[in-house]
Amino acid sequence: MTYMNAVNAEPPLWRMIRDSLEAALAAGEYPAGRPLPSEARLAARFGCAIGTVRRAVDELVAARALVRRQGKGTFVPDIDEMTRRAPDAPDRTAYYFFHIRPRDGTRALPATELLAFRASVPCPAWIAPHLGIAPRAPMIFARNLQRIGGRAVVLDDLWLPAALFPGLDRAGFAGREGTVYGLYQKRFGLSVIRTDERLRAVSAPPAAAAALGLPAGAPVLRIQRVALAIGERPVEMRISHADTREHEYFNTLA
Repeated sequence: MTYMNAVNAEPPLWRMIRDSLEAALAAGEYPAGRPLPSEARLAARFGCAIGTVRRAVDELVAARALVRRQGKGTFVPDIDEMTRRAPDAPDRTAYYFFHIRPRDGTRALPATELLAFRASVPCPAWIAPHLGIAPRAPMIFARNLQRIGGRAVVLDDLWLPAALFPGLDRAGFAGREGTVYGLYQKRFGLSVIRTDERLRAVSAPPAAAAALGLPAGAPVLRIQRVALAIGERPVEMRISHADTREHEYFNTLA
């Protein structure tokens, strides 16, 4: 009986508030760069103590769905603000989503060249489960070449569910201001807060070998990434091939 009661018990109030706020963020109720209502106002809205709201907000801050600014309050983060290398920002905030660097440890954000863009292609069957969509569902495909210090280092293939990015064309993708994830957030209300990555060594596919100036079959690092927006919503599959002869993958986990 005790076990059944535990199974059927409602989740604690702070968790229900967290889920409610997360749903509101995913729906765009609170735009990027704007402050969340004060904890006092949220407590009044949910009819609970401020400490209960604070626990819910703490969870969303830990998940990077929200960010606290000293003396200003709690804000919906702007992705470009998070990844921009501001003079007074900790170095770690500049490299949330780009992890390839020269082997000597220096940091440099890449210069990006768009090599291909197709606005309507069927989703490959192996990609569909990662994005929670049906095989052959309409997709947007883009191929970027990333250069560091003028040298081609990473070839990125991006697969985006077309239903999440209505009206996105080559001009809009190539002419964006800031990062790709900034485009997703500002134009489509999709705030990427987490990425899941899988890495392995492979022989360079022909397209990667040609773009990176490598012999056919040369070893490269393959990075498979799924980008997730608020609410654990997958919004992008990215397959990257990196030339690691003079560069390496570096990521700090916190």
